[in-house]
Amino acid sequence: MRAWIAAAVIGLSCVCPAYAQSPSSVDEAFKDAQLASAPGAGVALADGAARIAAADPALKSLFDAHRDAEARRRALDTVLASLRAQGAPAADRARGVAVDLDQATLAAGELRRRLDQAFPAFADLTDPAPLAIAQVQALLRPEEALVLILPTERGTYVWAVTQGTAVWRRSDLTASSVEASASRLQAALRTAGGRGAVDAAGPRRTAGGFDRASAYALYRALWEPLEATLSNSRLVYLVVDGPLRSVPPGVLVTAAPSGDDRDPAALRGTAWLERRHAFAFLPAVVSLKAARRADASNSRGFAGFGDADTRTYPEGSQPKSLAQLPGTRSELDGLAHALRSPRRAVRLGADATEAAVRSADLSGASVVAFATHALPAREETSGVVREPALVLTPPLRPEGDDDGLLTASDAARLRLNADLVILSACDTGLDDPNAQGVNSLSRAFLYAGARALMVSNWRIRDDVAERLSVRAVTLARRNRQGVAYALHSAALEMMEDRSDPSFAHPSQWSSFSVIGDGAVRIGGG
Repeated sequence: MRAWIAAAVIGLSCVCPAYAQSPSSVDEAFKDAQLASAPGAGVALADGAARIAAADPALKSLFDAHRDAEARRRALDTVLASLRAQGAPAADRARGVAVDLDQATLAAGELRRRLDQAFPAFADLTDPAPLAIAQVQALLRPEEALVLILPTERGTYVWAVTQGTAVWRRSDLTASSVEASASRLQAALRTAGGRGAVDAAGPRRTAGGFDRASAYALYRALWEPLEATLSNSRLVYLVVDGPLRSVPPGVLVTAAPSGDDRDPAALRGTAWLERRHAFAFLPAVVSLKAARRADASNSRGFAGFGDADTRTYPEGSQPKSLAQLPGTRSELDGLAHALRSPRRAVRLGADATEAAVRSADLSGASVVAFATHALPAREETSGVVREPALVLTPPLRPEGDDDGLLTASDAARLRLNADLVILSACDTGLDDPNAQGVNSLSRAFLYAGARALMVSNWRIRDDVAERLSVRAVTLARRNRQGVAYALHSAALEMMEDRSDPSFAHPSQWSSFSVIGDGAVRIGGG
């Protein structure tokens, strides 16, 4: 599929403002690129949909009915095609099957309408039908753009869409070259340590250098050709898969760097792409449709869970070996204060349990935050793949299926009406190749009703997590701005803060990313 996309777009014009040249070809290539951006993702999404549906009786009923209706419609369509191929001898039978097919099509359409109405995010995220360029333009706001990047072994193809313009570019940079560049940058970004690694106050040196020359080269290959199109776009939605997902676009460099890559002053003086735009990731292009048709939130509250007591886990278990996180308590308290929520909105220590999360009425919370450790997906020796999970405090005695871990499936069954869910733990944005560019933990919270997520890009430092999350929420509330804009402002502030030399390093100020509707305002403001 990727090779076909490459061949399909080679002959197209490099610029297509308002569909000036070959509009249908550009549009078809854009749709095909959406399908090709994550091979195998459709199967993974279908499996995830079935697993989530099985745990929700109402969703399961509609999901199963629609699946059966679609199976019947496809079967009748196949039969009708066969009968028509037989010509006159099968004409009478074909007419009868055609009537049945019309009825089956109506029935399947009605069930899909009901499914979309009852669970709009679920339908869009599990059935990522590609959008046409015009559909994307109708969803974007005046200061927004969407960028889709598709690396292939014949080159990398980049689409940029705004309300009035659609352009595409081809770079000679192959998928292997993109992966090599991304790996070099990621190596420097992931040296920051882990949650709890830095608890003491005081200035620190930068942990190491950052290969700004490679960041500049990657910018010139993929982003510089889009400069004119994106010049008025304050918020850029990004759909990207594979290695590039591990490199936030803000850490790319827009002008030739000078000075020592390890010098905080040189890093602060760097022309980072972060200075030009706020960014938000989308699982797929169609996810913008799900985000934009969600009703405005009437929620005003806050719910926070953290400072899990890992000492109560059984000996030999992975959570048992994890350190306590002193910063999570002050982080959640700071978020509650920023949102003017009562202290009882925060569950800490022994109260931060899986049972507490499940039993809480989260539908009235505009912001839901988890500040804790996270466990990545991992294949066990038995061959079973363990889901990614957030670490909470386990019960003193085993209670049902409460094992202290809020897995992706557990999260998907929550009932949220949240403008923002903050997953302040290590690697909560870690790429999962089977989840179309966004890992299944973050996808699960989108299923559950989150309009936007703030996730960590690597092993985030304890003090940095607190500073960025609290500051972003404070700015979002104070300035009545979207969450991606607020995180962008918080990152720029940290970048320029001379009180700690390490803050100049992109591994700190770019620790969090937004997934979903980056323009959503906390509390519907």
